[in-house]
Amino acid sequence: MRNKNPIDALFPKIRQSILAATYGQPERWWFMSELAAFIKITPSSLQRELGSLVESGILRGRRDGNRLYFQAEMDSPIFAPLRELITQTLGIPEKLKKSLLPLAKRIRCAFIYGSVARREEHTRSDVDLIVIGSVGLAEISPVLHELERRFNRQIDVACYSADEFGAKMRAENHFLISVLKTEKIFLIGDDDELEKLAGESNGAKSQHRQTRNRKLTRVG
Repeated sequence: MRNKNPIDALFPKIRQSILAATYGQPERWWFMSELAAFIKITPSSLQRELGSLVESGILRGRRDGNRLYFQAEMDSPIFAPLRELITQTLGIPEKLKKSLLPLAKRIRCAFIYGSVARREEHTRSDVDLIVIGSVGLAEISPVLHELERRFNRQIDVACYSADEFGAKMRAENHFLISVLKTEKIFLIGDDDELEKLAGESNGAKSQHRQTRNRKLTRVG
């Protein structure tokens, strides 16, 4: 059973942190000392890694007086696949999953939907999250605050008990039905578990089965 992140075999930890920051916010120019503070490393340790990544065409750099700035090289032919790899292994979905794991026994299903799941996100796009189980917003919010700070992104979470979710689906709640028709990234649980939670209503099940023809992703 795999217990290591596959990106550990590709990049050392410092480089992972650089790529997670720059490819997580590819439109942002990072001042070197700002990036060093963000990933909690000294600027002197960071400088060589940044230089190597610029020479490789993975990052781009620019100088403004005595200040050096760095950004993801979005014109690189490997930008899209590398960003996908970073997102899957070091990005918000993976970090969200790890943050929710201590509560996993009380969560039946948790998934991201919206622009992040559709791979249409921008630097400032909110992260839309639904959590179904016996945990409430008061418990989950503190877990998410650090991720919001780290990724400079707002995480909008909706929490439902299993009974509440099933009841809303049987009542054909417009919001939930529209969400279930879209792409999802599962953090906890999967599509089968979500169908169970949708309840025994034929209408609810019929609406949910339409999502099986859409792209579903599971983290981990």
